[in-house]
Amino acid sequence: MLQPKKNRRSSEMDALLEEYEGRAPAPRAGFQPGEHVHGRVVSVGDRVVTIDLDAKTPGVIDRAAFGEELPLPEPGDEIDAYFVALEDGAARLSLSGGAQLDASDEAIGAAMAAGVPLEGKYEKEVNGGFEVRVNGQRAFCPYSQVALHRPREGAPSPVGTTDTFLVVEYNPAEHTLVVSHRALEERARAERRETLRASLFEGDFRNGVVTKVMPFGAFVDIGGVEGLIPNSEISWDRSVKPGDVLHEGDQVQVKVRRIDWENERFTFSLKDLAKDPWQDYCEDFGAGSYVTGKVVKLAPFGAFVQLVPGVDGLVPIATLGRGRHIVDPGEVVKVGEELDLKIESMDPVARRISLSVVDKRVAALKPGEIGVGARLEGIVESCRDFGVFVRLSEERTGLLHVSETGSWPLRRRPRRRSATRRPRSARTAKAPAPRASATSARCSTPPSRAESDLRGRRG
Repeated sequence: MLQPKKNRRSSEMDALLEEYEGRAPAPRAGFQPGEHVHGRVVSVGDRVVTIDLDAKTPGVIDRAAFGEELPLPEPGDEIDAYFVALEDGAARLSLSGGAQLDASDEAIGAAMAAGVPLEGKYEKEVNGGFEVRVNGQRAFCPYSQVALHRPREGAPSPVGTTDTFLVVEYNPAEHTLVVSHRALEERARAERRETLRASLFEGDFRNGVVTKVMPFGAFVDIGGVEGLIPNSEISWDRSVKPGDVLHEGDQVQVKVRRIDWENERFTFSLKDLAKDPWQDYCEDFGAGSYVTGKVVKLAPFGAFVQLVPGVDGLVPIATLGRGRHIVDPGEVVKVGEELDLKIESMDPVARRISLSVVDKRVAALKPGEIGVGARLEGIVESCRDFGVFVRLSEERTGLLHVSETGSWPLRRRPRRRSATRRPRSARTAKAPAPRASATSARCSTPPSRAESDLRGRRG
């Protein structure tokens, strides 16, 4: 049997109402003293202004709290205030610009108990802080309570300016009144922190203030949370230190790299705002390119060389000796030394570049076509029990076998020499090549013609 049309419409309307009521947020039951609230003006009466706080009770503000500096609002205007107390079924509110209470002891004590901010003016600087005039009474604000973050060096003095404060210590009998603007900022920061939980994501770009610079990085407050920019995220140039580019109080933009709400750890990046130097370098250079660089770090396995700021390569220890065995890279190079290099391999994804040192003397060698009877000039790379390795060019190395050296003593391995003494491998030798192989770059010389050359250069 079909349902009547009228009843069917009534059922649909009931379903829509139930769905709306399920989605609509429940009104708030109450507020904490001093809590920041936001609402909309409902009406403006002769004595009070009524505010809709989206709560079970409306909010009221004395009309006398508005004046020349803060014009009287109109119905529909949005307004920010602070909850003071619950009176006669309504939430008594105080304007966010500072509660204008009378200067009686009871009023100051009530503001401290309720956490309501008071408006005050910095009168003068005194020992340890500032003297502040709060509603006609003299108060003290320590340096540490002026702001959430330490002001940058050279910042103007707050004397003569007006601000809002929370009463943190009050004793009328001892005439003690201590106020803090920092406590108010911390409370606002805690509120922003809760908002950030739902709106902050990794990869976001945020503006912040540098709060502290340390040897391992810089701390930045982005308004609700404080995170660290580690040294590795300061600049693409690894030689740059945090203190070189950042100072306390600086306004900076950072990229959110990591968020850990559970452990309260946040990691930011400054270098991600600049272009990655690897992109341009990989476009301009590749394997086989000749470049120059500066040694920036020595490791047991080789030397790290900075090619351009942000792009480093590694010269393995096996190639640093240029044919002779070395134990420590410091035997042949030192930090800060400029080197002529050749790119052996490049991996842009892994950000790895393998380099080799280019000897200008070797680059100057032009052996031409190597054939039987050709007279060649090369650089002795190393001496072994079985012969002498001679560098003929950048691509070719020849072997002078021990049987071809005549009486030149090679059967005993040469003693290791210090890095300051010129090793035998750095000397040059000239010899004809009666037997040569283009594929293996191996050449030999009969004793009669090689002995005199090598013996003469050995002395």
